[in-house]
Amino acid sequence: MCTGRLSQSRALRAAADSARAGTATVVLVQGPPGIGKTTLVRQFLAGLSDFTVLDSTATPPPVVSDVDCLSRLLHRVAVRVPDRSPAGGPSARAARNPAAVPSGPRALRELLDTSAAPWAVFVDDAQWADSPSLKALLEAAREGGPLCLVLAARHSHGWDEEVLHALDTVAPLTHIALAELPEAEAAALAATALGDLADDVLTPRLVQRSGGHPLYLRSLLDAHGTARPGGPERPVLPASVVRRQLTGVPSEGVAALEALAVLGGCATVPVLSAVLGAADCTSALDPLVHEEFITRTDAHVPTVAIRHGVFRDALYDTLPAARRRALHVAAVDAVGERQGLAHRVAAAETVDVRLAADLLQAATRELAEGGLLHAARTLLSAASLSHADDHRTDHLLYGAVRLLFWAGADAELTRHGHAVATRRPCPWRDEALGLAEFAAGRLTSARRLLDQAQESLRETHPGQRAVVLTELALVHAILGQGEAARHHADQALRPAPPAGEAGLYGPVGRRRETDPAVARPAPGGPADAGPLSGGVPDACARAPYVVEPPGLRQAARALAAYGAALRHGPGSGLDLLAGLPEDADRIGEEDLPALTVRGILRLANAQLSAATTDLTMVTARRRSAAARLLGTSASVHLAMCHLLGGDWNRAAREVGRALDDEQGRCFDAPALWSLRSVLDAFRGDERAAETSLRQAQHLAGPLDFGGPQYPTAMARAMGARARGDHRGVVDALQVLAERSAHSERVRIVSTSWLPFLAESLVSCGLADLARAAMEELKSTGDDASNPHLRVADAWLEGRTAEAAGAHEDALGRYTEAVGLLGPGRDIPLIRGLLEIARGRVSAALGRAASATAHFDSAEDLFTRLGARPFLEECRAERRACAPERGNTPDLGHLLTGREREVARLVGLGCTNREIADELTLSVKTIEYHLRSVFVKLGMRSRRELRRRVQEAGGGDGHR
Repeated sequence: MCTGRLSQSRALRAAADSARAGTATVVLVQGPPGIGKTTLVRQFLAGLSDFTVLDSTATPPPVVSDVDCLSRLLHRVAVRVPDRSPAGGPSARAARNPAAVPSGPRALRELLDTSAAPWAVFVDDAQWADSPSLKALLEAAREGGPLCLVLAARHSHGWDEEVLHALDTVAPLTHIALAELPEAEAAALAATALGDLADDVLTPRLVQRSGGHPLYLRSLLDAHGTARPGGPERPVLPASVVRRQLTGVPSEGVAALEALAVLGGCATVPVLSAVLGAADCTSALDPLVHEEFITRTDAHVPTVAIRHGVFRDALYDTLPAARRRALHVAAVDAVGERQGLAHRVAAAETVDVRLAADLLQAATRELAEGGLLHAARTLLSAASLSHADDHRTDHLLYGAVRLLFWAGADAELTRHGHAVATRRPCPWRDEALGLAEFAAGRLTSARRLLDQAQESLRETHPGQRAVVLTELALVHAILGQGEAARHHADQALRPAPPAGEAGLYGPVGRRRETDPAVARPAPGGPADAGPLSGGVPDACARAPYVVEPPGLRQAARALAAYGAALRHGPGSGLDLLAGLPEDADRIGEEDLPALTVRGILRLANAQLSAATTDLTMVTARRRSAAARLLGTSASVHLAMCHLLGGDWNRAAREVGRALDDEQGRCFDAPALWSLRSVLDAFRGDERAAETSLRQAQHLAGPLDFGGPQYPTAMARAMGARARGDHRGVVDALQVLAERSAHSERVRIVSTSWLPFLAESLVSCGLADLARAAMEELKSTGDDASNPHLRVADAWLEGRTAEAAGAHEDALGRYTEAVGLLGPGRDIPLIRGLLEIARGRVSAALGRAASATAHFDSAEDLFTRLGARPFLEECRAERRACAPERGNTPDLGHLLTGREREVARLVGLGCTNREIADELTLSVKTIEYHLRSVFVKLGMRSRRELRRRVQEAGGGDGHR
């Protein structure tokens, strides 16, 4: 099925209409292989029920054919159309021998003249059609009649001058150039195919990978739909499709494409020539450029690249093993040392100890440069080239798994869990299994395995135990177990620094480690290289190969601070990070986990501005290996900062960037989708909010711990609050407040939802429960001074007083809460809700002017935020509080129809530009009408007009 291509389909239908009217038309459809030419035309032909349709496919020059294109078309007529044979049925002679059918221009003309019904003639792959046939078909179109001739061709480079001249002079000619689908059409195709699986992360990712090429996009969609977790990856494009696309490409061009695929899809022409063993392969590239397989830059050193990565991957997969190996061998000497090493690995067939040793040296260099992910993959290659039955080979796998964990590559790590499980039992195997369980979202199992590993290493390998303890501390931190997280992090930091040396983040400054990212034998083995032994690299000859990730002590210190915050509140954790510099220039790569934790704790401590600064610094270096240990936590909490701070557009962008990042922890995605749901709900898009929430719950489902339920519950509660459903808020959040698994986690993130819970509990007549929750938080220590918790407390007291009819006391408490939302910690949404409350009690006290001012302030806040549900809530509260106006003139009686429209849109909060766009008028015309409205109603300000319209009931509708 052809999706999109609406303008091209219209052009084909217009050509058919001309043919029906007796005017012959020619349509030339051009585009690269697989772009959808044939599908588009055949879909068009299928709708021509009143046409006699003939079609033929030309064959490329290397295929010898005794019958030209025109003869094949005429043969199809002889076989398909019964009244063309004297016996009233298909000619047996014609069916047996196409060459026996009369052919040539005269036979074609006679055929077209036999019927008044229109004809549609389609020649596919017309770039290979013989010139006499093309000229005869174009001449028939020139002579006129009810004929629609459609030629589908990749290009016109093979046509001779006479054909090109005939094509240029025939009229009317419709030229349809097909290219990749526009982004919107490609996204629509992907969304239709994915159905319920579609979202605004997966869909753009598939569209981007396919480049909008319909064949590649459809193949990616098919592969995604048939994928099975843990199953073998299926090729995106079958070999038959790849070879079909290469039909007609000269053999030297195919060879160049194969070499380019082996080189990763992009190479300079000299490098490609060297791999092909040619002095200069430029001539072989010209057909590939014409066919749009590759792009070529005309720089000083020309570079060529395969246009689509999907085709490159498919072509590589279809190469015979011997051919692929030969090209990799040829590439070794044509590229640099590091790339050459990768080609040596790809060309290896059996155990290669020397190559494994070279890989080990390369991994050590990559570790020293901070390239954890590259080093992990290099170690995996080294393990694959070593003897599988040697226990020291196992340690290459264990080291790679450890580095994948510290690089935050959970998706890649899970693919190696089965290989680890088949190895011999040892502490490092327990650690690797625990990390694989962590990556799969099974943190309970991960905690058990890591604890088992650290106990086994306690006496024999204290340095390696520190690594496992830090990993275990992270597991406990994610599980919300502050005391255990702090304990294991402190254990990892022992022994303490030498006497006289400050701690990492002590009050006197910060000490940097000197390049901890060094691969070395485990303690007890010789550090120098010995002879090759047992089929493993020499560094592992007599001791296991282990790695120490960079920034180990800094990570442990960060987790100790987070554990302290879980146990005693964010202030306690911030005290442990007091020596971490504020200046970005003094923050090293290894400090990024600590900077992330400080940002999270500052957010929890109502220091919104400082938290935003810290987390922005981390996300600016999101590609750093050190930043990956905590996954996308920095992005999650930075988006929360923007959400609370009122910059919802930046929050949405941050969530989108993080979701588009293919690296990350298994628990990151539920939190990000939950945040997106909250943003959608606050903007009034209930359908999008529900879709995002379902995605968050779907991703959280397989995880075996309660942490991801926290953000999904918060999203459910915020969606209920946007709808004004206070019981829904209580049902979603009270579960978290009561569940022991979240008791410590509450101290970190309660500031974002506790005010809403307090408000909703009072609205539901459950003020005692709200007060109990507040008292429990206050009892934990430094939380009692948290401004945002004090806001919740004041709000709670205000709602309680208001419910009791003590409006003066309620107003005082609401005013106190607004005052606590000062610079650097303001939450505009909560301030707006407090302004509604102040307006409500002011109206109850008979202070109409004050009530109006508070409602106006709330409306302005919600309008700037784009918080439509809360804006509507504010207007409803205003109307409920407004006194009866028996003397309010009818606006419709005073204003003209156009002035009423303008006034109504002002009541909805629209700007002059928005009103002009809505009414298709100029801004100056809108200003003219507004001046007239002001004069007629005796008003001086837009705010007064908006209030008047709303009081009259004209500001409730939608545009």
